[in-house]
Amino acid sequence: MLEIGGRTLLSRMIDSLTPHVRRIHVVVGYREDLVINLCSNLHRNVVIVRNPDFRSTNTVQSMASGARGLSGKTIFLDGDLIIDPSSLGDFARMAAEHDTVAAIALSRSENAVNVDLSAPPGAEETTFISGFTREADRLYEWANVVSGDSRLLDHGSGYVYEELEKLTPLCASLLELREIDTPRDLEMAEKFAKHLDAGNQL
Repeated sequence: MLEIGGRTLLSRMIDSLTPHVRRIHVVVGYREDLVINLCSNLHRNVVIVRNPDFRSTNTVQSMASGARGLSGKTIFLDGDLIIDPSSLGDFARMAAEHDTVAAIALSRSENAVNVDLSAPPGAEETTFISGFTREADRLYEWANVVSGDSRLLDHGSGYVYEELEKLTPLCASLLELREIDTPRDLEMAEKFAKHLDAGNQL
């Protein structure tokens, strides 16, 4: 499992989520033993959800399986993210006020799915996502974090953003994060984590 600054991505994510949620489900598939061992040693509060069909299922189906047994508002997110904890707190507060909220971030990732917006983040009016695109000339990208009903992704079969596009216009919240898909993404994430860790030590 990937470590940055001496901590796994999963531990960073669990620690960031814990102040804002009552229950955390971690979906495991490939090399599940590594994740289970980490959680049994460091994060005994999380619920492990096995996905034995990980070879034939995708992210949206894994997320839907992870939410089974939950009711009400649920935050769905990828495991390859480093999120500024204070930014995640802002997202959680906005999620509590709206039925469905999708996170956006400045477009930095090499394989980004970008978004079209009704207004820039920080404007007086609420920002909405009006569409998703692979075109590169956008300032913001889909950040792979969404809050909604626990059954939000139950019938999904494609990419998560394709399911969310059916709900547009979709309330958006800006997150400060880094996603790791490529070696270049990893370099940026390492710098970001170092910055976050230095701030926590002040």
